[in-house]
Amino acid sequence: MNFAWRIYRRLANAFPHEFKLAYGTEVTQLGKDVLEDLARRQGFAGLIRLIADIAIRVPLEYLSEMRGDMRYAWRALTKSPGFALVGIISMGLGIGLTTNVYSSKWAVLFRDLPAAANAKRLVMLQQSADGDLAAVSYYYIEQFREQKSLFSGVAAFETSIPFNVLFQGDLNGKPQRVFGQLVSPDYFSVLGVQPQQGRLLSTELDKPGDAPVVVITDRFWRNHLNSSPNALGQILRLNGQIATIVGITPKNFNGALSINPSELFVPITVPAALAPELSNDVLHQHHAKEFLPMMCLAPGVTIDSAEAGLDAITRRLDEQDTSSSARVDKGRRVTLLPAGTSVPIPRKVKPALIGFLVALMGLVITLACMNLANMLIARGANRRKELAIRLAVGASRFRLVRQMMSEGILLSLLGGIAGFALAYGLGVLNAHFTPPMIVPQESDFYLDWHAGVFSFALAIVCGIGFSLAPALQATRADLTPALKEGSALQLPGYRRLGLRNLLMVAQVAASLMLLLLTGFLVLGISKQSSIQTKFDANTMVLFSLDPVRDGFAPEKAQALFENLPERLKSAGPIRSIAMAAHPPFTSEVERSQLSAEDSPGSSQVLRSVLEETVGAGYFATLSEPLLAGREFVEPDQRRRADGSETLPAVLNESAARGFFGNESAIGKRVRDDKQFYEVVGLVRDLKDVQGFSQSIIYLPLTLRNFARPLAGGITILVRSEAAKDTLDAIHNEIALIDPNLNAFNVQTLSAYLDRSRSALRFSLQTYGGMGVFGLLLAAIGLAGITAYSVAQRRKEIAIRTALGASRAQVLGLVLREGAALVAVGTLLGFLGATGLAKAVSALANMFVDALRVGTNDPRLLIGAPLLLVAVALLACYLPARRSVRMDPLKALREE
Repeated sequence: MNFAWRIYRRLANAFPHEFKLAYGTEVTQLGKDVLEDLARRQGFAGLIRLIADIAIRVPLEYLSEMRGDMRYAWRALTKSPGFALVGIISMGLGIGLTTNVYSSKWAVLFRDLPAAANAKRLVMLQQSADGDLAAVSYYYIEQFREQKSLFSGVAAFETSIPFNVLFQGDLNGKPQRVFGQLVSPDYFSVLGVQPQQGRLLSTELDKPGDAPVVVITDRFWRNHLNSSPNALGQILRLNGQIATIVGITPKNFNGALSINPSELFVPITVPAALAPELSNDVLHQHHAKEFLPMMCLAPGVTIDSAEAGLDAITRRLDEQDTSSSARVDKGRRVTLLPAGTSVPIPRKVKPALIGFLVALMGLVITLACMNLANMLIARGANRRKELAIRLAVGASRFRLVRQMMSEGILLSLLGGIAGFALAYGLGVLNAHFTPPMIVPQESDFYLDWHAGVFSFALAIVCGIGFSLAPALQATRADLTPALKEGSALQLPGYRRLGLRNLLMVAQVAASLMLLLLTGFLVLGISKQSSIQTKFDANTMVLFSLDPVRDGFAPEKAQALFENLPERLKSAGPIRSIAMAAHPPFTSEVERSQLSAEDSPGSSQVLRSVLEETVGAGYFATLSEPLLAGREFVEPDQRRRADGSETLPAVLNESAARGFFGNESAIGKRVRDDKQFYEVVGLVRDLKDVQGFSQSIIYLPLTLRNFARPLAGGITILVRSEAAKDTLDAIHNEIALIDPNLNAFNVQTLSAYLDRSRSALRFSLQTYGGMGVFGLLLAAIGLAGITAYSVAQRRKEIAIRTALGASRAQVLGLVLREGAALVAVGTLLGFLGATGLAKAVSALANMFVDALRVGTNDPRLLIGAPLLLVAVALLACYLPARRSVRMDPLKALREE
């Protein structure tokens, strides 16, 4: 009984202050009167109901008062539309940019694969420190599957596989090029994916020799089959072969590595005629490292323990493989990285990415919050007399703080709505700036409920965060001086460490950090990504052919490419023709591990280089003279890349230095695990479309490449002075060769480079916008704090003017405080930006080049602080100028 009374009394005292003033005594007395009678009549259950009733009414009463607070806050903001507009714009920009970074970067990088129940336990093999994935032979994957103590399942797959698709009832139409994955039958069970309709692949139902089947994604079902309820059982022609649709994956599931979305999943049990990647009995070739392993860790197994166990197994398998070169390195050969996201991120790189994104989002939102906090401090000073009257007539300080925080929260929520709309608009714009990729990247932008919750939560947190301190300061002062004064407050002197000054220093520092960091990236990436060709890029036409997937036999495809240059040269005024496995300056080239056979000591240390495959006359067509040696000639294209003979290779300068130091590379040999190469030429470093210059080995196109083109087919480079006429002639000649031969990705080199850099330009504009956003917020905040300072020192200025102070002296008095805040904030911001840039560069190689170029640019290192100082002093000057126009007699009468 006594325990129940104590609980009831505590809950009664928890009601809001106004409620207790009106009904507090009655509630307490009522409980005291009925408690004993209720316990006697209904026992323990009655007491529980009584306490539960008052426990529910306490938060409801607070919600009721909060609703009233919000109504009052709305009226207060409508009476100050200028203040409300600036606040909503500031918070809208801050929350919008932060939500955009969260939805487009954070969610893509760190959110689990949709519909994959085992996403947290998925791992893949990492080939390099930058996160490149390592492919192995199917034999290795079979051995990995035997390790039941490490993995509950291991699947094999090849991603970004092109299929020429003809639909049922449209067999005479032009095939559509759709990308998918070749997967082992246990692929979906390893991922933990369940079908939306039909069935998925399984080891029990999908065996070699069975009729080919295919699983389609929800995206393919909606976009290509119009969400047909009769999709299951339909026939598709994939590369001219029949396959039956047996299942549809869940919505938003686009396969592993879904940054390059797949629309079809074809089992590796199908014949090679349907999937040329399976030719030459690749499943049983121990040296054919074609498949990516997807491993699901067994329950209780960590990545580190799986790495250690898998490393021992891989060493044993490497020693048994007589086709690969012996390795003398003693370090660990196996590195695993989490693979349950759209983009697998190495564990060492992940902290740097998280830190960079958190710092970027934190700077943006902190700037917005500090700006609004300064404005609320000034607003609180102007309402000082109003707050003093409220306190004098009995209002509690907690009640006034809550009322002022309600205004801040409402302002932040309105800014959150505007920010969500801004994030949506930025996302839609970003979806239109997708670079031309061999395999299309995910460009469907949508703000899901995660982004909505993030935006709402951010608005609430910011609303509480930037309004609490100003509310506490505004309600802290003595009542008597506030009631005797006017609306302005006279401070006893210049407060060097006041809250508003600390906030302003922090805002200037954060603004400069944001301006410098985004400037480092913008200038660094802009300088790196500039590609200057030695000819007019409009005079080169690019197009791709993939005759094997158009139904050509491998031998016929080889003959086609051997005769194609002569056929095209006869079609019009063409200066030169070359072929390559990728478009020039592409950033989609895969890495390979090679060792130098003729390096001093023959240590056979593996080095990671990019591997580009190009044809005869490639560098001459690009007007790139070789620094030494020769480039590939037509006889090089007739060789066989089966390890039976040494193939020629061309190195760029970075690769040559990496393999042979300062020695001449011409005539020396390098090798990978399947083939020897002799260096016959040396070319300068060429940047890719992203602006990176990396170590590259150029290999010749061979008969194998012609018989089995990569995902993008074989790219044909045609130089001509009349690009438009050349395009028409190419189309006509291709049609004469074979009406079923499809030329795709037809464009000029200029258009390709422009589209390739469109996404980069948009990113740079976004980063630049963030820097300008920080600069504007700092200017708004300084203008507000200077106006606040003028209002605070109004009587002091009037007295000084009355005693003979000149306008210049008064102006200097007001500007001195702003200049001091700007100077301290600029110094702290400069040190913070350079320190953060070095820390990010040390943690992630992807930022090293861009930040190195940006941090060494004197225009930015000197110009950004000077720009901030100039804008900040201008923002201080405008309200300070009003102080010299003050009428001293009018100001003194207020005393």
